Amino acid sequence: MKKVPNRLIHGCCIGFLAANSRRYRMPLAAAATILTTMTLSTANPEPKKLQVPAEVAAAPKGKVVLVPGFFDTQITMRPLRKAIVAGGYECVFISLKPLDARKGIEPMARQLRDVIDREFRDDANFSIVGFSMGGLVARYYLQNLGGAKRCTGLYTIATPHNGTYLAYLYPGRGTKQMRPESKFLMALQEDEAVFENIPVTSYRSPLDVVMLPTHSPKWERAENIRFWSAIHPALMWEKQLQKDLLQRLDENGK
Repeated sequence: MKKVPNRLIHGCCIGFLAANSRRYRMPLAAAATILTTMTLSTANPEPKKLQVPAEVAAAPKGKVVLVPGFFDTQITMRPLRKAIVAGGYECVFISLKPLDARKGIEPMARQLRDVIDREFRDDANFSIVGFSMGGLVARYYLQNLGGAKRCTGLYTIATPHNGTYLAYLYPGRGTKQMRPESKFLMALQEDEAVFENIPVTSYRSPLDVVMLPTHSPKWERAENIRFWSAIHPALMWEKQLQKDLLQRLDENGK
């Protein structure tokens, strides 16, 4: 249905008021005043006040890059991302391809570098939270691709820093690199100098059956924090872990 022009409505009103002014004992002057008020209110309505959501009204505390693990997507990591955003941080999720790392961890680290360079200014600092394989991707980026100069903290969750036997169950270059004593892991361990000025934390669970041997996520360079979770991805959903992570983000970001 077409919208009727205001001038047509006003014309009809004038005609009605003029024709019935005597019947309703309404002087034409009063009718003109009513019509003028209607015209002004229609032509110049009072502007609505812009409602700014509370979550965007305040500037974020800092930037956090969330790096997924083997076959992980945004859905898997949504609870952790939600907690980080609720804590006042801008959180960027990195979608790595291919999901099964068949081409190796190095190409994924380059993807991480490219996204950070595109999303952030050259002088913008950030923290990285890596889950499982994502922690190794983050380490390679920081140690070999120049990311350490702007990183204010690395936090790994259930990351096989010492390799996992389950990596023998799947083909591909990436899983070979995640096997115990692989050349890739040995090279990472030999070149950790960049972490002298970067706080690093490794969260792990002794009940995590994906991390075999169970000491796999224990990283000598990092502060190792233990929580109890039998399901590999459920460690990200642990409320106490989320609380501890946010406290460390606050402290290290100052």
